[in-house]
Amino acid sequence: MTRPRGGDRAGDLSATRTEHTLRDTLHELPVDALVPAGWRVGTEVVQFEDRLPADGVTLGHGDYPRDLVITDAGAGEGEALAVHERDRVAGRRTVVAGVPTTGDGRAELEAALRAAGRAAARIETGASGEATVDRAEPSVSLSGDDDRRVNFY
Repeated sequence: MTRPRGGDRAGDLSATRTEHTLRDTLHELPVDALVPAGWRVGTEVVQFEDRLPADGVTLGHGDYPRDLVITDAGAGEGEALAVHERDRVAGRRTVVAGVPTTGDGRAELEAALRAAGRAAARIETGASGEATVDRAEPSVSLSGDDDRRVNFY
């Protein structure tokens, strides 16, 4: 039996490297100065279609059924990050902003947080023309004998 060479050993970690993630970068930024008051910033692993799971930064507010997700998944050509608006009620995501690739991960995430902050302010003011469950008129309503009403949007 021959002994495996150094590069052939199972578990050889010589080719591994440390990756700087969105989570790492997030801890370096003045987040409170970049997002509107009341919006909490967090992280989660997100998956888009058939892509591998990706790191994501989230902005959420307890008063609104929409979150904002910043991730490199779903970013367009020449973009480092994309900002997605996630409707928790309807279960859909829509890209609301893209951040061009600059080669500086910190500047890219800062730009994405600013774009997400603008989208959060738009959600708060209801400036979007899109009808949402929290602002839409019901298309069908059912009433019962006990004064309970169920609205369908």
